[in-house]
Amino acid sequence: MTDLFDEIDKEKEELPKINTIAKKVQKQKLNGYQMISLVTFIILFVIGIILGNLFPACEASGIFGTCTQRQFNLSLTIFFWFGSFLICLLFYGLGHIVSLLSEINEKLSKKK
Repeated sequence: MTDLFDEIDKEKEELPKINTIAKKVQKQKLNGYQMISLVTFIILFVIGIILGNLFPACEASGIFGTCTQRQFNLSLTIFFWFGSFLICLLFYGLGHIVSLLSEINEKLSKKK
C-alpha cells in the first residue's frame, strides 16, 4: 500500500518562474490579425467611455417623467466594453489559429 503523500511528492511539479513566462511571451510575435484586434480593442474601449457620456442615464425623475439629473451611463459603457472584448477576443483567437497553421506549414515544408 502506497502513501498518498509520497505519490503527491512524486507527481509534484514546480510552478514556472516569472522570468520563463516573460521570455515565452516576448518570443511570441503577433501577426496582423492579432495586432488589429488589440488596436481595435483600445479604440472600442475609448468609444465605450464616449458612449457612456453621450447617452447619460437618468438618476431621478420628476412628477411627469422628466429627467431631473443626468449621470454617466456606466451600464452602457460596461455592456459595450464586454461586447468589444468578446469580438476582439474572437478575432485574436482567429489570428492565433492562423499563426499556428503557418508554423505547421513551415515545419511541413522543411521536411520535404
